[in-house]
Amino acid sequence: MKHPVLLVFLTFVILYVAADYFLRQKAPSFAIDHQIDGVHGMLETSIEETSDGIVITADRRGHYSGSGLINGRPMNFIIDTGATWVAVPRRFAELAGLKRGARVKVYTAAGETAGYQTTVDSLQIGVLTIRNARAVIQDGLDTVLVGMSVLKQFKITQDQGKMSIEINPGNLNSNSVS
Repeated sequence: MKHPVLLVFLTFVILYVAADYFLRQKAPSFAIDHQIDGVHGMLETSIEETSDGIVITADRRGHYSGSGLINGRPMNFIIDTGATWVAVPRRFAELAGLKRGARVKVYTAAGETAGYQTTVDSLQIGVLTIRNARAVIQDGLDTVLVGMSVLKQFKITQDQGKMSIEINPGNLNSNSVS
């Protein structure tokens, strides 16, 4: 054979294209096509509603993400058990009508930054709704981070790429969880 390198290269290209086609046919992503603050995008997600709450399947990166509503506006989110507060991107906060409160220091994996305290009137993920959730408006974010200020009100379990977020019976009398 005169060009063995070319043959090897073409073999890899054909295998790559075939594998990509096969994976798209056999394992399609669960995608929500939506419009958020003027940016059109696809979000991989799988949120299953249960009688007690929701089950979120991890995306390809291992993140528990999806779509929900803040004050009736569609938003993308990532569950972040390492975050103290719900963190809302500044641009989205303006569209959702969130008011800036006191300036606060926010400590992230990337270092210290500034944010503004706010209250989210309604945060909805699947069948779960939180009212009057404490949050921080923050620059430099593309996605809402749902932190422990909300998550602590639920029973959370994680197993084999699925996170279950269920109503905690101790919070049933609270007017902030439904």
